[in-house]
Amino acid sequence: MSTVPDIWIRTVQSIRAASRELVDTTVDVHLFGIDGTALLETPVLSAFSPNRLLIDVARMGAVISPDTRMDSMVHRMAHPEASGLIASRLSVFAVDGWWQNPEHGGTEAWAAARDLAQIVCESKLAVARDGERTILHAALGMLAPMPPLLTQRELARVLLAGVLPRVDLLVVPGLMIRRAKQWIVHHCGHDGLANCVKIWRTATRLDAHDHARWESVGADFSAAVDAAVEGIPNTALTAEVVQQIIEPIETAIKAAVAEALDIAARFNGTGLEIVGNRSKLVDEPLDAAGIGLPRSRMLSYSDPTDSERTARDLFADKLSEASYRSPGVRSVPVAYPAGRLNPRELVRYSAQTQLGLQATAKPWTQQRIAPRARVQLTFAMVFDASLTMARWANYAGPLGWATASAVHQLGGTCTVRGFGGGTFDVIKAGTAPAQVPRVVDSGSGSDGCDIALTEVIADSDILNRTGARIVVVLTDGKLPADDAAAIDNAIDLLRDSGTIVLWVLPSAKVTAPVIPERTTVLTSVTPESFIAVVSQAVIDELERA
Repeated sequence: MSTVPDIWIRTVQSIRAASRELVDTTVDVHLFGIDGTALLETPVLSAFSPNRLLIDVARMGAVISPDTRMDSMVHRMAHPEASGLIASRLSVFAVDGWWQNPEHGGTEAWAAARDLAQIVCESKLAVARDGERTILHAALGMLAPMPPLLTQRELARVLLAGVLPRVDLLVVPGLMIRRAKQWIVHHCGHDGLANCVKIWRTATRLDAHDHARWESVGADFSAAVDAAVEGIPNTALTAEVVQQIIEPIETAIKAAVAEALDIAARFNGTGLEIVGNRSKLVDEPLDAAGIGLPRSRMLSYSDPTDSERTARDLFADKLSEASYRSPGVRSVPVAYPAGRLNPRELVRYSAQTQLGLQATAKPWTQQRIAPRARVQLTFAMVFDASLTMARWANYAGPLGWATASAVHQLGGTCTVRGFGGGTFDVIKAGTAPAQVPRVVDSGSGSDGCDIALTEVIADSDILNRTGARIVVVLTDGKLPADDAAAIDNAIDLLRDSGTIVLWVLPSAKVTAPVIPERTTVLTSVTPESFIAVVSQAVIDELERA
Protein backbone atom coordinates (compact mmCIF):
# COMPACT_ATOMS: atom_id res chain seq x y z
CA MET A 1 0.00 0.00 0.00
CA SER A 2 2.98 2.34 0.26
CA THR A 3 2.97 2.89 -3.53
CA VAL A 4 -0.71 3.80 -3.64
CA PRO A 5 -1.38 7.56 -4.00
CA ASP A 6 -2.83 9.08 -0.85
CA ILE A 7 -6.19 9.84 -2.46
CA TRP A 8 -6.70 6.10 -3.14
CA ILE A 9 -5.65 4.84 0.29
CA ARG A 10 -9.17 4.86 1.76
CA THR A 11 -10.54 3.03 -1.28
CA VAL A 12 -7.94 0.29 -0.83
CA GLN A 13 -8.69 0.07 2.88
CA SER A 14 -12.42 -0.20 2.21
CA ILE A 15 -11.89 -3.06 -0.26
CA ARG A 16 -9.82 -4.92 2.31
CA ALA A 17 -12.60 -4.35 4.85
CA ALA A 18 -15.13 -5.69 2.33
CA SER A 19 -13.05 -8.84 1.93
CA ARG A 20 -13.16 -9.44 5.68
CA GLU A 21 -16.92 -8.90 5.75
CA LEU A 22 -17.91 -10.83 2.64
CA VAL A 23 -15.54 -13.79 2.60
CA ASP A 24 -13.88 -13.67 6.04
CA THR A 25 -10.46 -13.26 4.43
CA THR A 26 -8.13 -10.28 4.35
CA VAL A 27 -6.73 -9.73 0.87
CA ASP A 28 -3.79 -7.66 -0.29
CA VAL A 29 -5.13 -4.97 -2.68
CA HIS A 30 -2.98 -3.64 -5.52
CA LEU A 31 -4.12 -0.81 -7.81
CA PHE A 32 -2.88 -0.36 -11.38
CA GLY A 33 -3.65 2.11 -14.14
CA ILE A 34 -4.13 5.08 -11.82
CA ASP A 35 -2.45 7.27 -14.42
CA GLY A 36 -4.99 6.17 -17.03
CA THR A 37 -2.82 3.51 -18.69
CA ALA A 38 -4.39 0.04 -18.60
CA LEU A 39 -1.87 -2.53 -17.40
CA LEU A 40 -3.97 -5.68 -16.83
CA GLU A 41 -5.93 -7.74 -19.33
CA THR A 42 -9.08 -7.58 -17.21
CA PRO A 43 -10.36 -4.99 -14.70
CA VAL A 44 -9.90 -7.25 -11.65
CA LEU A 45 -7.76 -10.35 -11.18
CA SER A 46 -7.59 -12.74 -8.24
CA ALA A 47 -4.13 -13.94 -7.26
CA PHE A 48 -3.28 -16.49 -4.57
CA SER A 49 -0.37 -17.29 -2.23
CA PRO A 50 -0.78 -14.80 -0.67
CA ASN A 51 -4.31 -13.65 -1.38
CA ARG A 52 -4.13 -10.64 -3.67
CA LEU A 53 -6.67 -8.61 -5.59
CA LEU A 54 -5.24 -6.82 -8.63
CA ILE A 55 -7.43 -3.93 -9.77
CA ASP A 56 -6.87 -2.00 -13.00
CA VAL A 57 -8.48 1.37 -12.36
CA ALA A 58 -8.03 2.40 -15.99
CA ARG A 59 -10.03 -0.60 -17.26
CA MET A 60 -12.80 -0.04 -14.70
CA GLY A 61 -13.25 3.51 -15.94
CA ALA A 62 -15.81 5.80 -14.34
CA VAL A 63 -17.32 3.10 -12.08
CA ILE A 64 -14.45 3.50 -9.59
CA SER A 65 -12.85 6.63 -8.16
CA PRO A 66 -10.92 7.72 -5.05
CA ASP A 67 -14.32 8.29 -3.42
CA THR A 68 -15.43 4.67 -3.91
CA ARG A 69 -16.08 2.84 -0.64
CA MET A 70 -17.05 -0.81 -0.15
CA ASP A 71 -16.72 -1.41 3.59
CA SER A 72 -20.48 -1.63 4.23
CA MET A 73 -23.56 -2.75 2.36
CA VAL A 74 -24.71 0.86 1.97
CA HIS A 75 -21.34 1.88 0.49
CA ARG A 76 -21.39 -1.05 -1.95
CA MET A 77 -24.90 -0.13 -3.05
CA ALA A 78 -23.67 3.41 -3.72
CA HIS A 79 -21.01 2.03 -6.12
CA PRO A 80 -22.78 -1.10 -7.43
CA GLU A 81 -20.85 -1.83 -10.63
CA ALA A 82 -17.37 -1.64 -9.10
CA SER A 83 -18.54 -3.37 -5.92
CA GLY A 84 -20.24 -6.17 -7.82
CA LEU A 85 -17.17 -6.84 -9.92
CA ILE A 86 -14.88 -6.86 -6.89
CA ALA A 87 -17.34 -8.98 -4.84
CA SER A 88 -17.35 -11.47 -7.70
CA ARG A 89 -13.57 -11.77 -7.57
CA LEU A 90 -13.54 -11.89 -3.78
CA SER A 91 -15.97 -14.81 -3.80
CA VAL A 92 -13.26 -17.20 -5.02
CA PHE A 93 -11.22 -16.51 -1.88
CA ALA A 94 -14.10 -17.83 0.24
CA VAL A 95 -13.82 -21.35 -1.18
CA ASP A 96 -10.65 -23.35 -0.63
CA GLY A 97 -10.32 -25.01 -4.02
CA TRP A 98 -7.90 -26.16 -6.69
CA TRP A 99 -7.94 -22.68 -8.27
CA GLN A 100 -5.85 -21.40 -5.36
CA ASN A 101 -2.92 -23.53 -6.58
CA PRO A 102 -0.90 -21.56 -9.15
CA GLU A 103 0.40 -24.80 -10.67
CA HIS A 104 -3.01 -25.52 -12.19
CA GLY A 105 -3.68 -23.58 -15.38
CA GLY A 106 -2.43 -22.64 -18.80
CA THR A 107 -4.75 -24.72 -20.97
CA GLU A 108 -8.11 -23.94 -22.52
CA ALA A 109 -9.70 -26.58 -20.28
CA TRP A 110 -8.29 -24.90 -17.16
CA ALA A 111 -9.51 -21.50 -18.36
CA ALA A 112 -13.03 -22.86 -18.85
CA ALA A 113 -12.88 -24.60 -15.47
CA ARG A 114 -11.77 -21.37 -13.76
CA ASP A 115 -14.63 -19.45 -15.37
CA LEU A 116 -17.11 -22.07 -14.14
CA ALA A 117 -15.55 -22.01 -10.67
CA GLN A 118 -15.90 -18.22 -10.64
CA ILE A 119 -19.64 -18.44 -11.34
CA VAL A 120 -20.12 -21.23 -8.79
CA CYS A 121 -18.37 -19.11 -6.15
CA GLU A 122 -20.54 -16.11 -7.07
CA SER A 123 -23.59 -18.31 -6.61
CA LYS A 124 -22.43 -19.38 -3.16
CA LEU A 125 -21.88 -15.74 -2.19
CA ALA A 126 -25.32 -14.76 -3.46
CA VAL A 127 -26.96 -17.57 -1.50
CA ALA A 128 -25.06 -16.71 1.68
CA ARG A 129 -25.68 -12.95 1.36
CA ASP A 130 -28.93 -12.11 -0.44
CA GLY A 131 -28.15 -8.39 -0.53
CA GLU A 132 -25.14 -8.94 -2.80
CA ARG A 133 -27.34 -10.16 -5.66
CA THR A 134 -28.24 -6.60 -6.65
CA ILE A 135 -24.62 -5.48 -7.02
CA LEU A 136 -23.67 -8.70 -8.84
CA HIS A 137 -26.56 -8.01 -11.21
CA ALA A 138 -25.41 -4.40 -11.64
CA ALA A 139 -21.92 -5.63 -12.55
CA LEU A 140 -23.09 -8.19 -15.14
CA GLY A 141 -22.05 -5.88 -17.96
CA MET A 142 -18.46 -6.13 -16.72
CA LEU A 143 -18.61 -9.81 -15.69
CA ALA A 144 -19.96 -10.88 -19.10
CA PRO A 145 -19.29 -7.89 -21.42
CA MET A 146 -21.20 -7.60 -24.69
CA PRO A 147 -19.56 -4.81 -26.73
CA PRO A 148 -21.44 -3.60 -29.83
CA LEU A 149 -18.86 -5.04 -32.25
CA LEU A 150 -19.58 -8.65 -31.28
CA THR A 151 -20.45 -11.11 -34.01
CA GLN A 152 -23.48 -13.39 -33.69
CA ARG A 153 -21.25 -16.34 -32.79
CA GLU A 154 -19.38 -14.32 -30.17
CA LEU A 155 -22.68 -13.15 -28.64
CA ALA A 156 -23.86 -16.77 -28.37
CA ARG A 157 -20.60 -17.69 -26.66
CA VAL A 158 -20.97 -14.87 -24.10
CA LEU A 159 -24.56 -15.90 -23.39
CA LEU A 160 -23.71 -19.60 -22.99
CA ALA A 161 -20.53 -19.15 -20.97
CA GLY A 162 -21.27 -16.03 -18.93
CA VAL A 163 -24.91 -14.97 -18.77
CA LEU A 164 -27.10 -18.09 -18.79
CA PRO A 165 -25.08 -19.94 -16.10
CA ARG A 166 -25.40 -16.93 -13.76
CA VAL A 167 -29.16 -16.88 -14.33
CA ASP A 168 -29.51 -20.62 -13.78
CA LEU A 169 -27.37 -20.55 -10.62
CA LEU A 170 -29.34 -17.65 -9.09
CA VAL A 171 -26.62 -15.02 -9.37
CA VAL A 172 -28.82 -12.72 -11.47
CA PRO A 173 -32.57 -12.77 -12.29
CA GLY A 174 -33.82 -14.46 -15.42
CA LEU A 175 -36.55 -12.26 -16.90
CA MET A 176 -34.04 -10.32 -18.99
CA ILE A 177 -32.88 -13.38 -20.97
CA ARG A 178 -36.19 -14.79 -22.20
CA ARG A 179 -35.57 -13.62 -25.78
CA ALA A 180 -31.91 -14.55 -25.49
CA LYS A 181 -32.81 -18.10 -24.54
CA GLN A 182 -35.20 -18.38 -27.48
CA TRP A 183 -32.49 -17.07 -29.80
CA ILE A 184 -29.94 -19.54 -28.40
CA VAL A 185 -32.35 -22.48 -28.74
CA HIS A 186 -33.17 -21.43 -32.32
CA HIS A 187 -29.49 -21.26 -33.35
CA CYS A 188 -27.88 -23.89 -31.10
CA GLY A 189 -30.72 -26.34 -30.76
CA HIS A 190 -32.41 -27.60 -27.63
CA ASP A 191 -29.87 -30.39 -27.17
CA GLY A 192 -26.91 -28.05 -27.54
CA LEU A 193 -28.21 -25.77 -24.79
CA ALA A 194 -29.24 -28.67 -22.56
CA ASN A 195 -25.73 -30.15 -22.79
CA CYS A 196 -24.16 -26.88 -21.61
CA VAL A 197 -26.70 -26.63 -18.78
CA LYS A 198 -25.94 -30.17 -17.63
CA ILE A 199 -22.21 -29.43 -17.45
CA TRP A 200 -22.40 -26.16 -15.51
CA ARG A 201 -24.83 -27.74 -13.06
CA THR A 202 -22.40 -30.63 -12.65
CA ALA A 203 -19.76 -28.05 -11.68
CA THR A 204 -21.87 -26.99 -8.68
CA ARG A 205 -21.57 -30.49 -7.23
CA LEU A 206 -17.84 -31.07 -7.75
CA ASP A 207 -15.33 -31.41 -4.94
CA ALA A 208 -13.45 -28.10 -4.87
CA HIS A 209 -10.12 -29.97 -4.47
CA ASP A 210 -10.65 -32.48 -7.28
CA HIS A 211 -8.59 -30.60 -9.88
CA ALA A 212 -8.56 -33.52 -12.33
CA ARG A 213 -12.36 -33.69 -12.39
CA TRP A 214 -12.61 -29.92 -12.74
CA GLU A 215 -10.19 -29.99 -15.67
CA SER A 216 -12.31 -32.68 -17.32
CA VAL A 217 -15.52 -30.68 -16.78
CA GLY A 218 -13.80 -27.54 -18.08
CA ALA A 219 -12.77 -29.38 -21.24
CA ASP A 220 -16.31 -30.75 -21.66
CA PHE A 221 -17.82 -27.30 -21.18
CA SER A 222 -15.43 -25.67 -23.64
CA ALA A 223 -16.22 -28.37 -26.20
CA ALA A 224 -19.97 -28.11 -25.57
CA VAL A 225 -19.96 -24.33 -26.09
CA ASP A 226 -17.85 -24.70 -29.24
CA ALA A 227 -20.23 -27.32 -30.62
CA ALA A 228 -23.30 -25.22 -29.76
CA VAL A 229 -22.05 -22.07 -31.51
CA GLU A 230 -20.39 -23.79 -34.45
CA GLY A 231 -23.37 -23.36 -36.76
CA ILE A 232 -24.01 -19.70 -35.93
CA PRO A 233 -22.81 -17.22 -38.57
CA ASN A 234 -19.70 -15.29 -37.55
CA THR A 235 -21.23 -12.11 -38.94
CA ALA A 236 -22.08 -8.73 -37.44
CA LEU A 237 -25.13 -8.46 -35.19
CA THR A 238 -28.32 -7.32 -36.85
CA ALA A 239 -30.34 -4.42 -35.48
CA GLU A 240 -33.07 -6.91 -34.54
CA VAL A 241 -30.67 -9.03 -32.45
CA VAL A 242 -29.33 -5.96 -30.68
CA GLN A 243 -32.86 -4.77 -29.93
CA GLN A 244 -34.25 -8.11 -28.76
CA ILE A 245 -31.20 -9.67 -27.05
CA ILE A 246 -28.68 -7.09 -25.91
CA GLU A 247 -30.91 -4.12 -25.11
CA PRO A 248 -33.17 -6.02 -22.63
CA ILE A 249 -30.06 -7.20 -20.77
CA GLU A 250 -28.57 -3.71 -20.71
CA THR A 251 -31.90 -2.27 -19.54
CA ALA A 252 -32.06 -4.82 -16.70
CA ILE A 253 -28.50 -3.96 -15.67
CA LYS A 254 -29.32 -0.25 -15.62
CA ALA A 255 -32.40 -1.01 -13.51
CA ALA A 256 -30.25 -2.94 -11.02
CA VAL A 257 -27.81 -0.02 -10.82
CA ALA A 258 -30.71 2.38 -10.22
CA GLU A 259 -32.19 0.10 -7.57
CA ALA A 260 -28.85 -0.13 -5.75
CA LEU A 261 -28.35 3.64 -5.84
CA ASP A 262 -31.88 4.17 -4.55
CA ILE A 263 -31.28 1.77 -1.66
CA ALA A 264 -28.00 3.52 -0.84
CA ALA A 265 -29.75 6.90 -0.84
CA ARG A 266 -32.50 5.67 1.49
CA PHE A 267 -30.19 3.92 3.96
CA ASN A 268 -27.11 6.10 3.73
CA GLY A 269 -25.64 6.77 7.14
CA THR A 270 -27.86 4.25 8.94
CA GLY A 271 -25.46 1.32 8.84
CA LEU A 272 -28.42 -1.00 8.27
CA GLU A 273 -27.90 -4.34 6.61
CA ILE A 274 -29.90 -4.49 3.39
CA VAL A 275 -31.36 -7.86 2.53
CA GLY A 276 -32.85 -8.76 -0.84
CA ASN A 277 -36.57 -9.33 -1.18
CA ARG A 278 -36.95 -13.06 -0.79
CA SER A 279 -40.26 -13.19 -2.60
CA LYS A 280 -38.65 -11.89 -5.78
CA LEU A 281 -35.74 -14.30 -5.80
CA VAL A 282 -37.60 -17.40 -6.85
CA ASP A 283 -40.42 -15.82 -8.83
CA GLU A 284 -38.04 -15.19 -11.69
CA PRO A 285 -37.70 -18.06 -14.19
CA LEU A 286 -34.69 -19.45 -12.41
CA ASP A 287 -34.46 -22.41 -14.72
CA ALA A 288 -34.78 -20.18 -17.77
CA ALA A 289 -31.30 -21.13 -18.85
CA GLY A 290 -32.11 -24.80 -18.51
CA ILE A 291 -34.55 -27.00 -20.36
CA GLY A 292 -37.52 -25.60 -18.46
CA LEU A 293 -40.46 -27.17 -16.73
CA PRO A 294 -41.19 -30.76 -17.74
CA ARG A 295 -44.25 -31.34 -19.91
CA SER A 296 -46.72 -34.08 -19.00
CA ARG A 297 -50.37 -34.87 -19.58
CA MET A 298 -50.70 -34.85 -15.79
CA LEU A 299 -49.71 -31.19 -15.28
CA SER A 300 -50.61 -27.63 -16.12
CA TYR A 301 -48.75 -24.49 -15.04
CA SER A 302 -49.80 -21.12 -13.61
CA ASP A 303 -48.42 -18.26 -11.55
CA PRO A 304 -48.18 -18.83 -7.78
CA THR A 305 -50.90 -17.49 -5.52
CA ASP A 306 -50.19 -15.39 -2.43
CA SER A 307 -50.82 -18.37 -0.16
CA GLU A 308 -48.40 -20.50 -2.18
CA ARG A 309 -45.71 -17.83 -1.90
CA THR A 310 -46.36 -17.65 1.83
CA ALA A 311 -45.97 -21.42 2.11
CA ARG A 312 -42.69 -21.24 0.20
CA ASP A 313 -41.30 -18.46 2.42
CA LEU A 314 -42.38 -20.29 5.59
CA PHE A 315 -40.67 -23.45 4.42
CA ALA A 316 -37.51 -21.48 3.52
CA ASP A 317 -37.42 -19.94 7.00
CA LYS A 318 -37.81 -23.32 8.67
CA LEU A 319 -35.25 -24.99 6.42
CA SER A 320 -32.80 -22.17 7.03
CA GLU A 321 -32.96 -23.01 10.73
CA ALA A 322 -32.56 -26.71 10.03
CA SER A 323 -29.65 -26.25 7.63
CA TYR A 324 -27.20 -24.96 10.24
CA ARG A 325 -25.05 -27.10 12.48
CA SER A 326 -24.25 -26.12 16.04
CA PRO A 327 -21.07 -24.10 16.67
CA GLY A 328 -17.89 -26.05 17.23
CA VAL A 329 -14.58 -25.33 18.95
CA ARG A 330 -11.22 -25.14 17.20
CA SER A 331 -7.63 -24.63 18.37
CA VAL A 332 -5.87 -21.57 16.93
CA PRO A 333 -2.14 -20.79 17.45
CA VAL A 334 -1.62 -17.21 18.70
CA ALA A 335 1.41 -15.03 19.47
CA TYR A 336 0.18 -13.75 22.83
CA PRO A 337 -0.30 -15.57 26.18
CA ALA A 338 -3.56 -17.50 25.97
CA GLY A 339 -4.30 -21.14 26.73
CA ARG A 340 -1.83 -23.98 26.29
CA LEU A 341 1.89 -23.29 25.75
CA ASN A 342 3.88 -24.92 22.93
CA PRO A 343 7.54 -25.15 24.16
CA ARG A 344 9.03 -25.57 20.67
CA GLU A 345 7.23 -22.50 19.36
CA LEU A 346 8.29 -20.60 22.49
CA VAL A 347 11.97 -21.33 21.71
CA ARG A 348 11.47 -20.05 18.14
CA TYR A 349 9.69 -16.97 19.46
CA SER A 350 12.54 -16.20 21.89
CA ALA A 351 15.21 -16.69 19.22
CA GLN A 352 13.40 -14.44 16.74
CA THR A 353 13.00 -11.62 19.25
CA GLN A 354 16.64 -11.84 20.42
CA LEU A 355 17.87 -11.64 16.82
CA GLY A 356 15.69 -8.61 16.14
CA LEU A 357 13.57 -10.50 13.59
CA GLN A 358 9.85 -10.15 13.13
CA ALA A 359 8.27 -12.74 15.39
CA THR A 360 6.28 -15.27 13.37
CA ALA A 361 6.19 -18.06 15.96
CA LYS A 362 2.96 -18.60 17.86
CA PRO A 363 3.77 -20.26 21.19
CA TRP A 364 0.24 -20.37 22.64
CA THR A 365 -2.92 -22.14 21.56
CA GLN A 366 -6.31 -20.53 22.05
CA GLN A 367 -9.66 -22.30 21.91
CA ARG A 368 -12.08 -20.41 19.69
CA ILE A 369 -15.69 -21.04 18.81
CA ALA A 370 -16.04 -21.78 15.11
CA PRO A 371 -19.03 -20.21 13.37
CA ARG A 372 -22.09 -22.27 12.63
CA ALA A 373 -21.70 -23.89 9.24
CA ARG A 374 -24.54 -24.19 6.76
CA VAL A 375 -25.32 -27.76 5.75
CA GLN A 376 -25.94 -28.41 2.05
CA LEU A 377 -29.55 -29.51 1.53
CA THR A 378 -30.65 -32.13 -0.99
CA PHE A 379 -34.39 -32.76 -1.17
CA ALA A 380 -36.53 -35.14 -3.18
CA MET A 381 -40.30 -35.33 -3.08
CA VAL A 382 -42.53 -38.07 -4.46
CA PHE A 383 -46.30 -37.70 -4.37
CA ASP A 384 -49.20 -40.03 -5.06
CA ALA A 385 -51.47 -38.76 -7.87
CA SER A 386 -53.76 -41.77 -7.98
CA LEU A 387 -57.56 -41.65 -7.71
CA THR A 388 -57.48 -42.40 -3.98
CA MET A 389 -55.46 -39.20 -3.49
CA ALA A 390 -57.78 -37.04 -5.62
CA ARG A 391 -58.40 -34.71 -2.65
CA TRP A 392 -54.72 -33.71 -2.83
CA ALA A 393 -54.70 -33.15 -6.59
CA ASN A 394 -54.86 -29.35 -6.24
CA TYR A 395 -52.20 -29.26 -3.50
CA ALA A 396 -49.44 -31.76 -4.29
CA GLY A 397 -47.92 -29.82 -7.21
CA PRO A 398 -47.91 -26.44 -5.40
CA LEU A 399 -46.40 -28.05 -2.29
CA GLY A 400 -43.68 -29.56 -4.46
CA TRP A 401 -43.08 -26.11 -5.98
CA ALA A 402 -42.85 -24.50 -2.52
CA THR A 403 -40.39 -27.17 -1.40
CA ALA A 404 -38.18 -26.90 -4.50
CA SER A 405 -38.17 -23.09 -4.43
CA ALA A 406 -37.31 -22.92 -0.73
CA VAL A 407 -34.51 -25.48 -0.99
CA HIS A 408 -33.08 -23.86 -4.12
CA GLN A 409 -33.14 -20.46 -2.46
CA LEU A 410 -30.96 -21.83 0.36
CA GLY A 411 -28.43 -23.18 -2.10
CA GLY A 412 -29.67 -26.78 -2.14
CA THR A 413 -31.26 -28.91 -4.83
CA CYS A 414 -34.68 -30.53 -5.02
CA THR A 415 -36.39 -32.86 -7.45
CA VAL A 416 -40.11 -33.68 -7.50
CA ARG A 417 -41.87 -36.61 -9.20
CA GLY A 418 -45.42 -37.95 -9.16
CA PHE A 419 -46.83 -41.42 -9.69
CA GLY A 420 -50.19 -43.00 -10.35
CA GLY A 421 -50.55 -45.45 -13.22
CA GLY A 422 -46.95 -44.59 -14.09
CA THR A 423 -44.48 -41.87 -13.06
CA PHE A 424 -44.01 -38.32 -14.31
CA ASP A 425 -41.48 -35.55 -13.88
CA VAL A 426 -42.80 -32.51 -11.98
CA ILE A 427 -39.73 -30.39 -11.12
CA LYS A 428 -36.29 -31.23 -12.41
CA ALA A 429 -33.37 -31.52 -10.00
CA GLY A 430 -31.65 -28.23 -9.27
CA THR A 431 -34.36 -25.92 -10.67
CA ALA A 432 -36.94 -23.64 -9.04
CA PRO A 433 -39.54 -22.81 -11.69
CA ALA A 434 -41.34 -19.49 -11.73
CA GLN A 435 -44.65 -21.21 -12.46
CA VAL A 436 -46.43 -23.69 -10.24
CA PRO A 437 -47.16 -27.20 -11.58
CA ARG A 438 -50.69 -28.44 -10.92
CA VAL A 439 -52.08 -31.97 -11.36
CA VAL A 440 -54.80 -31.90 -14.00
CA ASP A 441 -55.91 -35.53 -14.10
CA SER A 442 -55.40 -38.43 -11.72
CA GLY A 443 -53.82 -41.66 -12.83
CA SER A 444 -55.79 -44.82 -13.32
CA GLY A 445 -53.84 -46.78 -10.75
CA SER A 446 -51.66 -46.54 -7.64
CA ASP A 447 -48.56 -48.24 -9.02
CA GLY A 448 -45.25 -46.51 -9.68
CA CYS A 449 -44.08 -45.45 -6.22
CA ASP A 450 -41.04 -47.74 -6.36
CA ILE A 451 -40.13 -46.49 -9.84
CA ALA A 452 -40.58 -42.86 -8.80
CA LEU A 453 -38.25 -43.38 -5.82
CA THR A 454 -35.65 -45.03 -8.03
CA GLU A 455 -35.88 -42.15 -10.51
CA VAL A 456 -35.48 -39.38 -7.91
CA ILE A 457 -32.49 -41.22 -6.45
CA ALA A 458 -30.87 -41.21 -9.89
CA ASP A 459 -31.93 -37.66 -10.84
CA SER A 460 -30.74 -36.04 -7.62
CA ASP A 461 -27.66 -38.25 -7.04
CA ILE A 462 -28.82 -38.14 -3.43
CA LEU A 463 -26.95 -41.26 -2.34
CA ASN A 464 -23.57 -39.67 -3.13
CA ARG A 465 -24.15 -36.10 -1.99
CA THR A 466 -22.93 -34.59 1.27
CA GLY A 467 -24.87 -32.56 3.80
CA ALA A 468 -28.49 -33.09 4.81
CA ARG A 469 -30.49 -35.35 2.51
CA ILE A 470 -34.24 -35.72 2.82
CA VAL A 471 -36.83 -37.63 0.79
CA VAL A 472 -40.52 -36.90 1.35
CA VAL A 473 -43.15 -39.38 0.13
CA LEU A 474 -46.75 -38.11 0.15
CA THR A 475 -49.22 -40.99 -0.21
CA ASP A 476 -52.22 -42.56 1.45
CA GLY A 477 -50.31 -45.87 1.51
CA LYS A 478 -52.97 -47.63 -0.56
CA LEU A 479 -50.41 -49.02 -2.95
CA PRO A 480 -50.20 -52.38 -4.75
CA ALA A 481 -48.87 -55.10 -2.49
CA ASP A 482 -46.65 -56.27 -5.34
CA ASP A 483 -44.76 -52.95 -5.14
CA ALA A 484 -44.03 -53.17 -1.41
CA ALA A 485 -40.77 -55.15 -1.74
CA ALA A 486 -39.36 -52.80 -4.41
CA ILE A 487 -40.36 -49.78 -2.29
CA ASP A 488 -38.58 -51.30 0.71
CA ASN A 489 -35.45 -51.85 -1.40
CA ALA A 490 -35.42 -48.19 -2.49
CA ILE A 491 -35.96 -47.05 1.11
CA ASP A 492 -33.13 -49.33 2.29
CA LEU A 493 -30.76 -47.72 -0.24
CA LEU A 494 -31.70 -44.27 1.05
CA ARG A 495 -31.49 -45.13 4.74
CA ASP A 496 -28.18 -47.00 4.34
CA SER A 497 -26.70 -43.83 2.82
CA GLY A 498 -27.90 -41.75 5.78
CA THR A 499 -30.81 -40.13 3.95
CA ILE A 500 -33.86 -39.16 6.01
CA VAL A 501 -37.14 -40.52 4.59
CA LEU A 502 -40.47 -39.02 5.66
CA TRP A 503 -43.59 -41.05 4.83
CA VAL A 504 -46.44 -38.53 4.90
CA LEU A 505 -49.98 -39.90 5.29
CA PRO A 506 -53.14 -37.80 5.07
CA SER A 507 -54.97 -40.20 7.36
CA ALA A 508 -54.27 -42.33 10.43
CA LYS A 509 -51.45 -44.84 10.17
CA VAL A 510 -53.65 -47.87 10.70
CA THR A 511 -55.53 -47.24 7.43
CA ALA A 512 -52.41 -47.42 5.24
CA PRO A 513 -51.52 -50.93 4.03
CA VAL A 514 -48.02 -50.06 2.70
CA ILE A 515 -45.70 -48.31 5.17
CA PRO A 516 -41.94 -49.06 4.95
CA GLU A 517 -40.47 -49.84 8.37
CA ARG A 518 -37.38 -47.65 8.01
CA THR A 519 -39.21 -44.39 7.40
CA THR A 520 -40.36 -41.63 9.75
CA VAL A 521 -44.14 -41.74 9.48
CA LEU A 522 -46.22 -38.55 9.74
CA THR A 523 -49.95 -39.15 10.04
CA SER A 524 -53.15 -37.11 9.65
CA VAL A 525 -51.37 -34.44 7.58
CA THR A 526 -53.59 -31.95 5.76
CA PRO A 527 -52.68 -29.68 2.82
CA GLU A 528 -52.76 -26.75 5.24
CA SER A 529 -50.46 -28.39 7.80
CA PHE A 530 -48.05 -30.05 5.36
CA ILE A 531 -45.38 -27.31 5.37
CA ALA A 532 -45.35 -26.89 9.15
CA VAL A 533 -45.40 -30.63 9.91
CA VAL A 534 -42.77 -31.63 7.35
CA SER A 535 -40.39 -28.76 8.16
CA GLN A 536 -40.58 -29.54 11.89
CA ALA A 537 -39.96 -33.22 11.16
CA VAL A 538 -36.88 -32.27 9.13
CA ILE A 539 -35.56 -30.16 12.01
CA ASP A 540 -36.18 -32.97 14.51
CA GLU A 541 -34.53 -35.61 12.31
CA LEU A 542 -31.45 -33.46 11.63
CA GLU A 543 -31.01 -32.81 15.34
CA ARG A 544 -31.08 -36.55 15.99
CA ALA A 545 -28.72 -37.32 13.10
